[in-house]
Amino acid sequence: MSDLQNDLQTIADRHASQSGGDFDTVLRTATTRRRRRFAGVSAVACAVLAVGGIAAVSPWQHDPADVPVAAGPTLDPKYAGTMTITPSTAAPDAEIRLTFPADNGRGVGFSLADPSDETKALYYLTAPRSPNGKPFWKSAADNQGGGWRAIGISGPGPDRLVVPTTIADGTYLLCTEMSNPKACALLTVAR
Repeated sequence: MSDLQNDLQTIADRHASQSGGDFDTVLRTATTRRRRRFAGVSAVACAVLAVGGIAAVSPWQHDPADVPVAAGPTLDPKYAGTMTITPSTAAPDAEIRLTFPADNGRGVGFSLADPSDETKALYYLTAPRSPNGKPFWKSAADNQGGGWRAIGISGPGPDRLVVPTTIADGTYLLCTEMSNPKACALLTVAR
């Protein structure tokens, strides 16, 4: 231990002679430097421990269920289960198939509307009356008083329809036109 004290005294004497000050001044300066260095290291250590402590108390967990999802149109609960569209996402000019509960009665006419206003049809679609027939559609703007023959269909389907070629991408409400109660489902159009 005395060797260590002698070494420190020798170093302090050398610094004192180089600095032109006395031993007490050099010792005070060294002590101040040591305290500043200790304070800086302590502050960094405290910050690291604090961050580590927070991480240990509340670890990062990314649960996809917690991520907010932009809400799109939703189907009115009164229409839940009244009609199923296959596929539920289709491109323009694609054929879709509709199925219904076994006791469903309906006509051959369907409307395609904005889900926020189901009373304003954008397109009218018609299912073929025979298995070999072709489904067709027309814009509601072009439908000048047109309608459908009173043809009654019952059972689960499938009824075939074609997605209008001029429709924009988006989600639409597809409903039966001549049935009581009305059957509806959401159709997403994507190119």
